[in-house]
Amino acid sequence: MSVNIDLFYLINNDMANPFFDVIMPPLSNCGGFVTLLVLCILAILVLKYLKKEKYLKIAKMCLYALVLSGIIAACLKLTFHSPRPFTVLDHVRQLTIPSEPNSFPSGHTSSSLSVVSVLVWMLRENLVVVVLLICFAVIIAFSRIYVGVHYPFDVLVGAVVGIVSGVVVLKVKN
Repeated sequence: MSVNIDLFYLINNDMANPFFDVIMPPLSNCGGFVTLLVLCILAILVLKYLKKEKYLKIAKMCLYALVLSGIIAACLKLTFHSPRPFTVLDHVRQLTIPSEPNSFPSGHTSSSLSVVSVLVWMLRENLVVVVLLICFAVIIAFSRIYVGVHYPFDVLVGAVVGIVSGVVVLKVKN
């Protein structure tokens, strides 16, 4: 078997436990495009109302990075048509239902890392916030494999797409 499949089974099967089975599906969904889109838009509306210009700028950059990563991830999914692990492998523990059939790259990972990349850079003075944001992104990425909907390589490429999207927006908008 390939390293990608071996790592998938290590995370999806060998690390299985009742605690993760309960917390990973909802945590996994926190990194989705729609969830983060709603949060970005709400943040923009609230920050505009409160006239918090510095944070409004950050929220808008998060939105731009999220949209850019979503476009790139969607294009890659439509180009490669990679099937989800549970459709081609035996003994996959599928704990959530994906919204579309293509696995490569992980859209949740790219979405969460696009937003986290912007936030980490813009809030880099606050080490506690930076560590929490990085933990959030790692948990989202890990959870996508744990719940059985992505291979590790899908997550890795999703992370790259997200980080690159964040960096592009930071270079253009900052």
